[in-house]
Amino acid sequence: MVYPAVLVIAVVVLTSLGWSGTSVGVLAASSPTAAPDPNLIVGTPRPIRSDEWHVIAPLFVAQSRDGYPRYTVDGLGPQDLSVFDVPIWGWTTLFKPWDLPALVLNLEHGFAARWWLMSFFLLFGSYLLLLELTDRTGIAVLFSLGLWLSPFFQWWYASSSLDSVGLGMLALAAFLYSFRAPTATRRVAWLGLAAYSTVAFVLILYPPFQISVALVMIAIGVGELIGRHSELGITWRRIATNLGAVILVVGVVVVAYYVYARVAIAGLNGTVYPGHRRVSGGGTSMLQLLSAPFGLSLAQNGSGISGTNQSEISSFLMLGPFALLQLLRLRMRDLVFRWRVLLLGAAAAFVILTTWFLISLPPSLASLLLLNRVPPYRAIIGVGVAGILLMALLCAAEFRPVQQRTDDVDMVSTVLRARQRRVNSGALVCAAAAFVMYFWAGRRFVAGFPTLELSLVGAGLACAAASVVVLLTSARRAIAGGIAFVLFGAVVALPVNPLYRGLGVLTSSPLLPVFTKVSARASGPGHSRWLSFASTAVTDELRASGLHTLNAVDIYPDQKAWAVLDPHKLSIAVWDRYANLTFAPGPSNTSATLTLPQADQVEITLNPCSSVARELAVGFVVTQTPLTYSCLKLDAKPSYEGGPVYIYAWLARQSG
Repeated sequence: MVYPAVLVIAVVVLTSLGWSGTSVGVLAASSPTAAPDPNLIVGTPRPIRSDEWHVIAPLFVAQSRDGYPRYTVDGLGPQDLSVFDVPIWGWTTLFKPWDLPALVLNLEHGFAARWWLMSFFLLFGSYLLLLELTDRTGIAVLFSLGLWLSPFFQWWYASSSLDSVGLGMLALAAFLYSFRAPTATRRVAWLGLAAYSTVAFVLILYPPFQISVALVMIAIGVGELIGRHSELGITWRRIATNLGAVILVVGVVVVAYYVYARVAIAGLNGTVYPGHRRVSGGGTSMLQLLSAPFGLSLAQNGSGISGTNQSEISSFLMLGPFALLQLLRLRMRDLVFRWRVLLLGAAAAFVILTTWFLISLPPSLASLLLLNRVPPYRAIIGVGVAGILLMALLCAAEFRPVQQRTDDVDMVSTVLRARQRRVNSGALVCAAAAFVMYFWAGRRFVAGFPTLELSLVGAGLACAAASVVVLLTSARRAIAGGIAFVLFGAVVALPVNPLYRGLGVLTSSPLLPVFTKVSARASGPGHSRWLSFASTAVTDELRASGLHTLNAVDIYPDQKAWAVLDPHKLSIAVWDRYANLTFAPGPSNTSATLTLPQADQVEITLNPCSSVARELAVGFVVTQTPLTYSCLKLDAKPSYEGGPVYIYAWLARQSG
């Protein structure tokens, strides 16, 4: 337990410092005249990480100011936050352990603890599963670190990605360990951990990642149980008993959760996006699949990529194809039965998910596996995780003993040398194939995206580094390959996240006391909502203030509120979705215009003096350009980032 103890110490130290990897510093750097951010310890905040700094962080701060309520009144209609990943005072937070510290710590330390605990559960869950499967501490430590350092996780740093994998692995590991438990008490403890992790996994509520990860875990779990059946004396009755106990507990808690949050769950399921979304496979970019060696260039210069972004193009180091190639050369029949079925399970998951990612599957099979709910480019989480697990298992796999007469030592030695030659020659083939494959992608990046400032020489060096990892791991040099894997991830992925102290302008902006002071002068309780036409930075600070603002995340649509904006439901396909709400000033006195700039963003063009604004209880308007609407009176004009911010109060006698 030394490795988990080190992880815990790291979480405690980083939390006590109030440091996290948030990119909220982009708000402080939004003005060209902004001074260096004193809260930035090292690195560069990433504007593309908007799900983190534009959605979660402001809501997290607002929640802390309001005492972590279950419902938020921001946006259009009340939102039940038990279906979202922010802390609330409610029993569901028990199954979001990264959110628990925020309820007892101050804001900055609670946010920091949340950040590092998301990593902890990925690192600990993958370590525990790899330790159970391989019984090799070195493999478990190094491959768990290498997995965490994958570019995909560092770009997609959220509980939906990290902990879909971490909790899925932890649940499977605990379930498998229950068969090793020497006493009934330990068996119950392991099964309890498996049930808890499974519930926490379910409550993440991000099916595209959860389904992909679940397929990998099920395939590996079935392979391990079949392979260990005789070795550990596992009977089908015992498997059914343990599995039934976990399913019973999970079922009771999940049903209770459904009853608890049924309105919000029904709202989410009923949306056009993502609730009713069904997809077919294929149509993805090979550049996404093969982007991992170029993660450093993407981090440093990737903002100019057209048609995608750094998060969408992030990936894993693809170890799965080379593990499969090596297995074909080694001959599966030479392996111990347990390792044959375990590797076949991992390989099956990798092949199925890769096929869905690149080509497609028969619709009936896709529906059976629930992959029709997984956009192919999101399935890359399963492709990457399955490939890394497959390579780790290959490094640990045991061969059958050479069956020769005990006095025929030379023959045994000859067979073993021949086997090792196959391993080494196969590793060279894998490394060469990896270099060719990745260099093809590197040339495409160089030619297609000059803003990356990636040269052919730089691409070649990055591909060579990836080939070294493939060479060592496919040669079953577990420790050397694991170290190379970790170093590779540290170079290409760690620069994605900065180290940042606190939450920057979300807690220290000079606009915050102005917002509070102006809000106290509301013309009446029916006109107290804030509406922002200002920049993202100003809007996010308003969101974080704890005041009731229309600019928010609509987790699911409130039908009554949207009936004000779209009474005849002519634009239902636009607003019936999970989306960020943005606003722009418009001329109409009687209606609003709804547009869909992207799948998860709804822009509302609105006259703040219109009957629509009055029904939405608009009381204050924030902008960075002067407005001339008759119902608005300038209340405050603070200076912000070298320019004015105009704060208007709504005048009841002039409205409508």
